[in-house]
Amino acid sequence: MGLLLGMPGLGLAAPGPKPVPAVSHVVLDSLRHLLQLPQTDYDRVLLLCQVSDQLWTQRTDSAAVYAQQALALARRVHYRHGEGEALNRLGAALRESNLARSLELFQQSLHIARATRDRALTAQNLRSIGIIYVYLRDRRQALSYYFQALKIGEQLHDERRVVIELSNIGLAYDVFGQLDSARLYQERALVLARRLRTPTNYILYGLGNEARRRGEVALARSYYYQSIAESKKVGHLRSLNFAYVGLAELYQQMGRPDSSIYYARLGCQVGRTNGFLRGVLNASTLLTQDFKRRGAADSALKYQSLMLVMKDTLFGQEKVMRLQNLNYREQQRAQQATAAQAALRARYRTFALVGVLLGLLVLAAILARHASQQRRAREALEQSLAELKTAQEQLVQREKMAFLGELTAGIAHELQNPLNFVKNFAEVSTGLVDEITGEQHDPTGQGPARNAMLEAEILSGLKQNLQQISQHGQRATSIIKGMLEHSRTGTGPRETVNLNTLVHDSLRLAQQGLRTQDKGCEVQLTTTLASGLPPVSVVPLDMGRVLINLFTNAFYALQQCQYQQPAGTAYRPELTVTTQAVPGEVEVRIRDNGTGMPADVQARVFQPFFTTKPVGEGTGLGLSLSYDIVTTGHGGTLRVESREGEGTEFILTLPV
Repeated sequence: MGLLLGMPGLGLAAPGPKPVPAVSHVVLDSLRHLLQLPQTDYDRVLLLCQVSDQLWTQRTDSAAVYAQQALALARRVHYRHGEGEALNRLGAALRESNLARSLELFQQSLHIARATRDRALTAQNLRSIGIIYVYLRDRRQALSYYFQALKIGEQLHDERRVVIELSNIGLAYDVFGQLDSARLYQERALVLARRLRTPTNYILYGLGNEARRRGEVALARSYYYQSIAESKKVGHLRSLNFAYVGLAELYQQMGRPDSSIYYARLGCQVGRTNGFLRGVLNASTLLTQDFKRRGAADSALKYQSLMLVMKDTLFGQEKVMRLQNLNYREQQRAQQATAAQAALRARYRTFALVGVLLGLLVLAAILARHASQQRRAREALEQSLAELKTAQEQLVQREKMAFLGELTAGIAHELQNPLNFVKNFAEVSTGLVDEITGEQHDPTGQGPARNAMLEAEILSGLKQNLQQISQHGQRATSIIKGMLEHSRTGTGPRETVNLNTLVHDSLRLAQQGLRTQDKGCEVQLTTTLASGLPPVSVVPLDMGRVLINLFTNAFYALQQCQYQQPAGTAYRPELTVTTQAVPGEVEVRIRDNGTGMPADVQARVFQPFFTTKPVGEGTGLGLSLSYDIVTTGHGGTLRVESREGEGTEFILTLPV
C-alpha cells in the first residue's frame, strides 16, 4: 500500500477547502463505473480492492468500507488470493485507528500469500508489517521486513516495486537518524523512478527531510515544493501532508513562524481529510509550538488539545504493542533457559541409560527375531501386490483389445456401405455397357439396330451410375481421412492465442458455411465474450477445427428443428456463444435451441463412427476427433448437456 511511514511530528488541521485530486477522481469514477457492470465474483473482489487503494490516499474510513466488502465477498466465494489482497487493504485502512488489529490483518494476509506462493502479495505484506515496526521504533525488525520485501521485488524484476521498497528503506533510515543511508536509498529510488516515469512524491519528501536535517535549506525547500506539486497532481493527500509538515518544520527552523503556521495548517487540514492521525499529530505539534512563541494562547491551547488527543490515541496503542513485544521476548528468553536446563538433565539421564543398555541388548535379540518374521510377511505381501499388478495390466490390455475390436468393426461397417454401392453400380453399369454394345442376347431379334432413344436412356443411366460410384468412393475417402486425422491429433506447434479471437473467427467461418448450404435458415446469434480473458496455449488449427465442428453441429440441429416445425409455428433458431475465466481455466459454452438429444445419444456422442445424421451426411468422426484434440492434445475437457426437444449445450474448458 504505497509508502506508509509515520514520521516524527504529524498532526490535525483547521477546517477549510479540500484539495481536488483530479487524477484520483478520474480513476475512482472509472472503477466505480466498472463495479456497476456485470462482473465475475473474482473480478469484483479485485475491483473493490483497487477502489480501496484509491480512497486510501484520500479518506481511510471509506477505504476500509470497500476493503471489508472485498473481504466478505472473497470469503463467500472461497477466493484465497482475493482474501489476501482484501486483508492487506483493510489492515492499511485501520493502521491509524487500531494498530494491533492492523498488524493481525497483515499477518493473516502474509500467511495466505505464502500458502498460495503469491510472491508479490508476500512482499506487499512484508512492507506493511515493516511500517508498523517503524511506528514502534523497532529498527532491527523494521529494516528486516523492508529488506525482505526489496529482495522479492528484485527477484521478480519488478522495478516499480523496487522503487517503493528503496524509498521506504530511505525513510526508515531517516527516522532512525542515519542520514547518509537515507540519502543513498532515496537517490537510488529517484533515479529508477524517473527512468520508469513513476510518481516521486514520497521520494522527494524523503530527500527534503534529509536535506533539512543537514541544514541544506534551499535544497530542502526545493524538494518539498516538488513533492507538494506532484502530490496534488496525483491526488495523494497523505504524501501532501508529509510535504506540508516538512516545509513547516523547515520554516520553523529558519525562524519564520508565519510561513511555518501557514504550511502546518495546510498539513493539518489534509491529514484530517485523509484520516491520517499521525499527520494530524505532527501538524498540531508544530502549530502549538509556533502559537506559544507568538503568545497566541487561545490558538496554542486549541492545537495543544488536539495534539494530546492524537498522542493518547496513537501512542496508547504503541505502548501496549511495545509491552506485548517485550513480554514475547521475555517468554522467548524463559523458554531458552528452560531448554538449557532440560538439556543438562538429559545428559544426566544418559549416564543412567548406559546401565540399562545391557538389558536392552537382550530385548534387541527378541526384536530381531520379530523383525525377521515381519520381513517374511512383507515379502509375501509384496509378491501378492506384484501378482495383483500383473492381473491389472492384463485387464487393461484386454480393455484395449476390446476397444480396438470395436473400432475395427466400426471402420468395417462404415466402409461397407459405400463399397457395396460402388460394387452394385459397377455391376449395373457393366450390364448397360453389354446392352449398348449388343453383346447380350436380344429377345426382340432386332440385333445391333437399336432405337436411338433407348441408347440415350442407357447412356444417361450409365452416367448416373458413374456419378454414384464417384460419390461413394469420395465418402470412403472421407472416412479414411477422418481416421488419419485421429492419428495426428496434437502434433502441430502450440501458440499462445487470444481465445476470444479464435472463437469469433471460427464462428464466422461456420456461419458462412451455413449460408452457402441453406440461405433460408436465419439464426439469431448472441455472443458474450469476456474481456480480459487470459491467453491460452493451443494448436490453433486443431482448436479452430474443434470450434468449427461444434458450431456446424449446432447449426445442423437448428436446421433440423426448423424443418420439423409444423406450418405456422413461430420458431426462431438461436445460438448463444459465451466465454469466461474460471479459476485456472477458460471456458467456452455453445448453446442452441435445436432438437436436443435423448440420454442414450448423449452417452455415445463422442464415440468414433457414432452419428445420428442420415447415411451420407456424416462420418461419425467429427465429435470424436474434437474430443481427442481437447482432452488428449490440450489437457482440457469437452462435455455435453442436452434435453430432447429443448436444445443442446457443449462446454469446452482449457487450462491457462
